[in-house]
Amino acid sequence: MILLHIFTEEASIKKVFDVLLPKMLPEDVFFQVYPHQGKQDLEKALKTSLPTISKIPGSKVLITIDQDSEDCLDVKNNIQELVNGNCHCEYMIRILCKELESWFLGDLEAIGQAYPRFKPEQYQNKAEIRNVDRITTPNKYLLRVIPEYSHRDSLPKLTVAELISPFLEPSRNRSRSFSNTISAIKKLIKLE
Repeated sequence: MILLHIFTEEASIKKVFDVLLPKMLPEDVFFQVYPHQGKQDLEKALKTSLPTISKIPGSKVLITIDQDSEDCLDVKNNIQELVNGNCHCEYMIRILCKELESWFLGDLEAIGQAYPRFKPEQYQNKAEIRNVDRITTPNKYLLRVIPEYSHRDSLPKLTVAELISPFLEPSRNRSRSFSNTISAIKKLIKLE
């Protein structure tokens, strides 16, 4: 039996994992997602909760964190420093480039299924969609392109994650960050 523990920076990514993982994990792999209230809260948990959780037999740990506007390598090195000596099982760190919302932009069809007024064909050939992980503020991009939110100042992240997640299809997702995270999960549980 494998216990996959996923430490995240925010609650919206938990919505994604709660939908995707039951579809892809074998029956003998169980998972628990630990959402946090931002980067500082996640970093604190890596010092306080991770040591105990990682000692549970069969444990594997995945840590995800947004890159935001920071250098990817700096973010990863910072997390690596916090994990060193605190994790007692196999673990992997995955940086979401730039934010979770890039994963949604990587699957325009999923957005279209969640929001029928959104027309994927209007965006699929745009240059920025070819490499969604380079979009500086994907949450603002989604705010602009999803008709239901065009009048809003901020994206309702939990709602968006809840509505789009059921339609995400790993095989068609253009986000390299998404693919790398799915691959990391498969490696941790020995599916790859």
